[in-house]
Amino acid sequence: MALEEVRLKPIGVVHVDVDDNTVKSSWEGVRGVIEVFPEYEEGLDGIEEFSHIIIIAYLHKVTEEQRRVLKVRHRRLERLGVDLTGIPEVGVFCTDSPHRPNPIAISIVELIERKGRFLHVQGLDLFNGTPVLDIKGYDKTRCIQDIRVPWWLEELEKRVRKVLGEPKFL
Repeated sequence: MALEEVRLKPIGVVHVDVDDNTVKSSWEGVRGVIEVFPEYEEGLDGIEEFSHIIIIAYLHKVTEEQRRVLKVRHRRLERLGVDLTGIPEVGVFCTDSPHRPNPIAISIVELIERKGRFLHVQGLDLFNGTPVLDIKGYDKTRCIQDIRVPWWLEELEKRVRKVLGEPKFL
């Protein structure tokens, strides 16, 4: 059976009042608004009862060349002053790098408030104008407590804490 091309239609768009570099260099994300298009507003009923939501988005600024990247280094951490000495280059599927064959983002953000079809959020790591593909409520069933990660990720976490303090999500 041949695999078919997948086509997705955005349900909304990200709005932030900062430039791309500010978003890139923010460690804990920025404030913004997720605008859900009018035809999907009914799908938000009850979302305001969640403290956090999952945003699935299409990284529209990733180039064709960047979509061919299969090995990466944690350059964002390096820009933030974290020493990457001894940390290996790894496969893109081991990271949150936006440079990947299918530039899909999954972001967990704090839902500050809902105003109709506009979701005011904190912790966005998405650029202004990013198409939103889906939204899901974040609940306790998604919190896995006992996980295994590679040695290099544990080392990166230690170095991040040393340079940037204790991020909310580590």
